[in-house]
Amino acid sequence: MGCAILGGFMHAIYINLFKALIKLWRGEFKGLDTGTGNYVIPAQVWEKIGIETRNAVNTIPAAFVRSMPNIDTDFGNFTAEDLAFWMTWLAPYLLAGRLPKRYYEHLLGLVKIVKICTGFGITKKEHAKLSVDIYKWRLEYEE
Repeated sequence: MGCAILGGFMHAIYINLFKALIKLWRGEFKGLDTGTGNYVIPAQVWEKIGIETRNAVNTIPAAFVRSMPNIDTDFGNFTAEDLAFWMTWLAPYLLAGRLPKRYYEHLLGLVKIVKICTGFGITKKEHAKLSVDIYKWRLEYEE
């Protein structure tokens, strides 16, 4: 049962949600424009983010992350593992100052939720707070 839950989490969060958010920030999500938002990161900035990602991964021990494709030029080859590591551990640094504050703080809220969900243990109090945090995050995402 644990593997089924983990597999569901991996697909729902790492593959579906993380990939959708990155596509949204790249201006490539289902043909949507930004509407009244300002969350699309320009192509020249993604080029820098791709280089910074490669440089960061080259300095992190292989026990934590393997080599990953360039997020700018080879995003289609990102695996669930790549997406999980990039969004959880690199995006908070690489997107700081590149996403407007509102969207950046929303990203940090998601990162916090994912770290709690993938941690080694959770208290009843943390679980109750997590339910509220996930609900609030989803409402903000739908805006």
